[in-house]
Amino acid sequence: MNMPLKRTTQHIYGASLVLLTSLALWSAPTANAQLAQHYRVTDLKALEKAFIKVAETVRPSVVAIRTFIVNDPTNIDMRFPGISISQGSGFVIDEDGYIATNRHVLEEANHFTITLHNGLQYSAKLVESDPRNDLAVLKIDVEGLTPVTWAKSDAIKVGQWTVAVGNPFGLANHAGRPSVTFGTVSALGRNMTSRLANNPDIQYYGNLIETSSTINPGSSGGPLFNIDGQMIGVVTAIETSSGVSEGAGFAIPANENIHRVISTLKKGEMPRYGFMGISLNNTRARTVSKMVVKSRTYRGAEIGSITAEDGPAAQAGLKPRDVIIEVNGQAVEDSDHLVRLVSFSMVGTKVDITYIRHNVKRKTTVTLADRYKMLGVEMP
Repeated sequence: MNMPLKRTTQHIYGASLVLLTSLALWSAPTANAQLAQHYRVTDLKALEKAFIKVAETVRPSVVAIRTFIVNDPTNIDMRFPGISISQGSGFVIDEDGYIATNRHVLEEANHFTITLHNGLQYSAKLVESDPRNDLAVLKIDVEGLTPVTWAKSDAIKVGQWTVAVGNPFGLANHAGRPSVTFGTVSALGRNMTSRLANNPDIQYYGNLIETSSTINPGSSGGPLFNIDGQMIGVVTAIETSSGVSEGAGFAIPANENIHRVISTLKKGEMPRYGFMGISLNNTRARTVSKMVVKSRTYRGAEIGSITAEDGPAAQAGLKPRDVIIEVNGQAVEDSDHLVRLVSFSMVGTKVDITYIRHNVKRKTTVTLADRYKMLGVEMP
């Protein structure tokens, strides 16, 4: 039985958990064994110093976020800012006061406060938010902040160390000092869209990083770092049956596409996403993801239906049960990969599609539409 998946914004409850790791060292009565044990302890101390260094380096870039409902957002008393709705985490993207977080952290609220790592608090205004990738940017009136450093998106590997920093259970709401937990990259490419999204046509939770770093309610929107203090993801959800961390957390990968989304939001603009007007047959995708055509094996994504009669796919002649195997010459790994290739392509661009129909490889060209406009999402 699957445990419920929970986005990690805290709605005013809870107590903190602390992750303790113990290591038992075996000692033998010989001098060589004792020497080996000595070196193992030295290695652990070196690792401990590395953990301390990365924590000290990244904490100034992480903030606590509280959200409220107020009657008059233009007249706020910071001592009593309004009815508290939720709390989450965020990270500095610009020294001039720009903060990024999850969009769902800010839902249903009209006033936001930021607590820096040193305890200083500020009112924040929403610059822009993006429902597709669950991201948002806030602005506070302060200068000289320490922005995160982004890692290379293709450098993330399963098994590497991860460092989650944030505001679990609201512990950093008042005095700052965000919490730091360590773990590893447990898996890459997790697709949770069908389990997290209220509207899967608009919201996307695919290609997520799974991590064993301890993540709890209030951690949403906080950064996930590597051992070098470089940001590799945005903490977003946990798999849990109890409402708290059980060892499986998920983060949006901080790759070039997400960096571009956040940069667009910082400008006060909503990102545009490419749209073909198809649904993908995820049930059959597992059986057709590898196809043998004329003695060659292909991976791909099968079209389940044409969702827009006058949409780009229909105009290009694509049909249900066609299996798309390439986009602009790039091999399609699976349905989720196709979603990313299309969504992060510029609206209005022409993309070359290679597909298989009745075991025959064919080609067509699709002019991508605007996903939000095609689906009737209100635009700014």
